[in-house]
Formats: sequence, C-alpha cells, structure tokens
Amino acid sequence: MLMSNRLTKILTVLCSIAFGSYLVLFIATIVFASVRTDLSAELRDAQVRVGALETQYYEAIAVLNETDVASAGLVVPEDVEYVALDGTPTVTRAGSVGN
Repeated sequence: MLMSNRLTKILTVLCSIAFGSYLVLFIATIVFASVRTDLSAELRDAQVRVGALETQYYEAIAVLNETDVASAGLVVPEDVEYVALDGTPTVTRAGSVGN
C-alpha cells in the first residue's frame, strides 16, 4: 500500500522539525558547556586572588603583632566595660541623649 502524498508531506515536515530541534539543542549544549568552562576558569582565578589577599593580610597582621604597643603610646586600659544588648533595637540622635 502506497502512502498518500499528504501523509508524506506531514512526515517530512515533522522530521525536519525534529532534526532542526536536535541541531538547536546540540548547539545550545555546546555553548552552555563552553560558558561553564569559562566561568570555572574565572572562579579559579578569583580563588587565586583571594588567596593572595589572605597571604598579604596575614603578613600585615604578623607585622602588627611584632609591634611594641608601648612605643606607639598605647597603654593597658584601667577599666574595661561591655555594652549588653537587651534585644530591643533603638535609634537615638546624639543631640537628644541626656536632654
């Protein structure tokens, strides 16, 4: 039994749509994989920069720790007090305190 001409055209269109969709999705997969690879490389570069900054920070802290605080004019405080938060946040203006 022969297929009708109309059925052949419908199947040809459907196959063309399926093949076109396959090509679009294939290209999209390649593009997204490329973008992910680029983002991964940028993330590694950022991690290297953060690591370098951390190294500089710790070197600076080491220099500060070796500094004689008495030679800088700093003294041990006579009285140390801490402020306790009572859980109710407030906003005050400096001019209204004590008035």
